[in-house]
Amino acid sequence: MAASLQRFRLRASVRPRLPCIPRRTHAYCVAARTQASCVAARATVLALAAGAWRHRKQPALCEPPPPPPPLPPLETALAPVASEQPLPLARRLARVAFYALRAAYLWLVFSPLLLSSPLAFWQRRFPQLEEVWWSWCIATLERTGALAIKLAQWASSRPDLFSSRVCGRLQHLQDHTQPHSLEATEAALDAAFGPGWRSVLRIAPHPVGSGCIAQVHRGELLRDGEWGPVAVKVLHPQVGRYIRADGALLRLVCGGLQRLPRVRWLNPGGGGGSRPSTRSEQSPLHLLCGCESGGMSEEFTEMLLRQLDLRSEADNLRRFRANFARAGGGAPPVDFPDPVGGYVARAVLVESWVDGVPMVEWAAGLAETAEERQQLCNTGIDAFCEMLFVHNFVHGDLHPGNVLVTTTADGSPRLAFLDAGIVVSYSEFDHGMLIDILGHFLNYEGYEGGALMIEQTAAQSDVSDAHGFCTKIGEMVNFARDTPTFFDQVGTSISMICNAACDHRVRVHAGFISIALSVKVVEGIVIQVDPAAVVAPRAKAVVIRESLKRKGRALLGRTARPGEDADAEARREAERQAQHRASEERGERERRRRAALARERAAAEQQAP
Repeated sequence: MAASLQRFRLRASVRPRLPCIPRRTHAYCVAARTQASCVAARATVLALAAGAWRHRKQPALCEPPPPPPPLPPLETALAPVASEQPLPLARRLARVAFYALRAAYLWLVFSPLLLSSPLAFWQRRFPQLEEVWWSWCIATLERTGALAIKLAQWASSRPDLFSSRVCGRLQHLQDHTQPHSLEATEAALDAAFGPGWRSVLRIAPHPVGSGCIAQVHRGELLRDGEWGPVAVKVLHPQVGRYIRADGALLRLVCGGLQRLPRVRWLNPGGGGGSRPSTRSEQSPLHLLCGCESGGMSEEFTEMLLRQLDLRSEADNLRRFRANFARAGGGAPPVDFPDPVGGYVARAVLVESWVDGVPMVEWAAGLAETAEERQQLCNTGIDAFCEMLFVHNFVHGDLHPGNVLVTTTADGSPRLAFLDAGIVVSYSEFDHGMLIDILGHFLNYEGYEGGALMIEQTAAQSDVSDAHGFCTKIGEMVNFARDTPTFFDQVGTSISMICNAACDHRVRVHAGFISIALSVKVVEGIVIQVDPAAVVAPRAKAVVIRESLKRKGRALLGRTARPGEDADAEARREAERQAQHRASEERGERERRRRAALARERAAAEQQAP
């Protein structure tokens, strides 16, 4: 019956078309002219989809599931559903109640910690009490969830903002958070690959690392008759529920800060894009709790939400590998794990094993003047600049636990970046504007750069004195020109820009702040490895080169338009890589299927009388 169903669409004159239904359901996808027929069509689709799912063919025990299709952006996937099917009132009330209970819990666990901190650190007279307080603090952060842990990871990589004692204490949270049980890991593998995974995949009972979103086990995968080392990444149970709740609370706090006359221009709560957002562009947090989108808190929470589907991380890893392989000999020598085809699911990701040590730990075994320190720091800075200014596809989670140092065949060190679940990418228009602003700064044209900052967010700003703002930015850049060490620490310049924006009511673009914070995190890592390392001089050449390329394209009439992707060539390369891998995976599954059938026939022949 299902085979005889025909798939067709009728254009709706009132409501938009329904989203496409996967082929395997063979369902009707009808959009009628009235609301009642739309509801009936949805009911038909759901019923047929449920029947098709119940009667689906089960895969062989040893056969891994087919690779999932590339994921659309999270906003694109959720926006049509949310715009046509708002949450029922009962579910919204239940969600608000859960958020209220979550807020009460966070208040109860953090209030005693904050109130006892003055006593624990009073003139450093009670070292034992301070030790107990820090143990209590780390345990509290581990219990409160991913958002608090992610903020602590960021703080641990900023020795220029926090003392070495604070950074050292919080480094424990980079990859040693509370893991979940082995039973939960095996249940996730069963749900992803079926019970037959045990015949081709072995995992160690204890994880080698546990982060705020997932934990990683070392494993062995049977391929071509040989066992090889792999890394098995598994999401923590129920992690998404708490990220959404904490993100909504953070959004609420930032919304309150947004009302403060001075803080609102730093855009903590929303409205800082280059153009107003429409309903289809609103973010997952808006769709989940009805908040306005666009601010830094929204961007931070959205990046965490993207880590909840490891298929997206696999796509990111493939694109990173394609970006740095495509660049040829001019690309910085860095590595990324390689996802294993056929073993990628929403909650489980199997990837190649990277044998290395954290960059900070590696540097601790070298002399402070060792040349390897400087070379590796320069490689890391160059790789980050390549991602940010050339590829427009930036690793957004480069804390020290995700930067490893491996050893090549000739014994030289080499960088490897892990955990690519968070990436940052901008439209061609915004990316070009940010490059132009930074290009003006690095060319000591501060006044022009300030004017571009005002132009970028003119619709959301209430500028009191544009000339005064541009003059302050110009004075800062001129002072940097006369004081060569001024830009050695990026935090100083960012603070001055934010103060000028608050004074003159210039809304700071959220992308500018996120880029600044990313640079600050990378800067914090390299400072821990080489205190003499600087980011700005090595970034200057890349920014100026990309700025000149943009000006050349403009002269040729190839100007960018808002919404375009800045790295179309890399995207096409990633698509070619994905098609090639899909072909290889189909061949590998067919070989495994034939091998399984051969083993079954051999076993049947042995049992036959």
